[in-house]
Amino acid sequence: MSNKIAKVSKIKLLSPIWIVPIITAIVGIWILYTHIAGQGKSFTLTSADASGIIAGKTVIRSRNVDVGIIEKVTLSDDFKRVILKGRLKPEMSELLQGDSIFWIVKPQIGREGVSGLGTLFSGVYIELMQGTQDKTESHHVYELLDTPPMASINTEGIRLNLVGDQTAIVSQGAPVMFRGYRVGNVEKAEFDVQNKNMKYQIFIAKPYQSLVTRNIRFWRDVGINLDLSARGANLTLPSFDTLLDGGINFDVPDGATFGPVENQAELTKITYQLYADKKSIQDSQYTVYDEFLLMFSDSITGLTAGSSVEYHGIRLGTVSHVPYFQPNMQFISSNQYTIPVLIRIEPERLPQLLAEKIDISKKIIEEQANGLRAAIKSANILTGAMYIDLDFYPEEKQANLHLPSEVYGFKTIATVPAGLSQIQAKLVQTLDNFNKLPFDKTIDELNRSIVALNQLLASKDMQALPKEMRESLQTLDKTLRSVQPGSDLNRSFKTDLDKFDRLLDEFTPLLKTLNDKSNALIFSAPAKHDPQPKAKGNK
Repeated sequence: MSNKIAKVSKIKLLSPIWIVPIITAIVGIWILYTHIAGQGKSFTLTSADASGIIAGKTVIRSRNVDVGIIEKVTLSDDFKRVILKGRLKPEMSELLQGDSIFWIVKPQIGREGVSGLGTLFSGVYIELMQGTQDKTESHHVYELLDTPPMASINTEGIRLNLVGDQTAIVSQGAPVMFRGYRVGNVEKAEFDVQNKNMKYQIFIAKPYQSLVTRNIRFWRDVGINLDLSARGANLTLPSFDTLLDGGINFDVPDGATFGPVENQAELTKITYQLYADKKSIQDSQYTVYDEFLLMFSDSITGLTAGSSVEYHGIRLGTVSHVPYFQPNMQFISSNQYTIPVLIRIEPERLPQLLAEKIDISKKIIEEQANGLRAAIKSANILTGAMYIDLDFYPEEKQANLHLPSEVYGFKTIATVPAGLSQIQAKLVQTLDNFNKLPFDKTIDELNRSIVALNQLLASKDMQALPKEMRESLQTLDKTLRSVQPGSDLNRSFKTDLDKFDRLLDEFTPLLKTLNDKSNALIFSAPAKHDPQPKAKGNK
């Protein structure tokens, strides 16, 4: 038996047979990585519907360049929304940012004209606007808009939020105007169901954003506005941009200043009020007021909330409620049916008119003892608008003083009928005075006068009077005929005039002599000698 040393050999860790699978796996991983890396970023769009959008065919464009495609179109889990899966080309991935905007492009007719006509042949597509805020998440979800944004994300300016209570809305895309110049657009217009009002987002472009301060006010431009008020007719013609469906205007109220320019970021946090018109802005400045309750017995037709309260044409306040009622409130006073009207006396309207600090409300209460009363009067005959007039009625000093100084917690002002009621009262008073006249006595005297006149006309003297007048007229006619041309009297008168004319001719030399020598009738003129011839040599 021989002792042999066994040979120990190492086991090979990698058999040559594994080389091919390993290489295949590496190539597969590389191909997969290349495929994934070459696909670009994916994203998700949500929309109310997918009209015209087809998976694998609807392209995504930016500035008319294809940058991606819609890969999948499905419904959400609750079947209420459409989910669109899209992907950008690898070299276009930088377009996808946190605030990027997507909207669908299709044929549309709007205030800017007709757009998207090219999609009639190529089909709808989705436009992408690059954002500025980076988003690191691998999955992006965006809202697909039906209309393009009014301003580019990169456009410098300021975005503001407005809220309006009026029923008429301003549509998306409407212009934002400042003193007739277009400075921006309405980007969003939506109804807030919870607060029951309209909410707007507007964009004001640079450099007009410097006009935005805390003191500016916004109001709705209603297009052509015809205001028939107590001051007459006022026709406001808007710019062409707002002529059809309006827009939004802004400015500072009359008499106010713009104020300091603040940080734009702080202004974007403010929610501005959108007023119905510019007049509402002026009225909203008067925040200090005293309320009075007026009890009218005549008609309040034509008197509305917002009507003016005036004294000799100077506005003192505003009508607040017509009519005004509280729960369990009676509208019977002094055994008469009366209608309560609530007004506001606004002292801030009068600072320039008052020489000293006067409590207007206190003055009104005191002057009622001197006949100060409120009356409803016509403001405009064409529209039938009415207003409340405060004036002094001396005959009413002691009337209505029994009314309480306060009714349901409001101070009161005594009222008097006016307008048609006042005319009716004066007419009734005139008829009463007319009825008090002594018609019976007057008629009896008139009858006696008529009888006496008839007797006078029936007398013989009055009957003979026409005959005598006729004879006198005939005599006068004969006299006038006798002096007419061709009559004997006329010829005789003419002959006498001729003789008188010849006599004057004969007296003419005598008158000339007397004119030359006034004593010619007393002293005769010296006789003139006959002329004698002169001898030669005599000079």
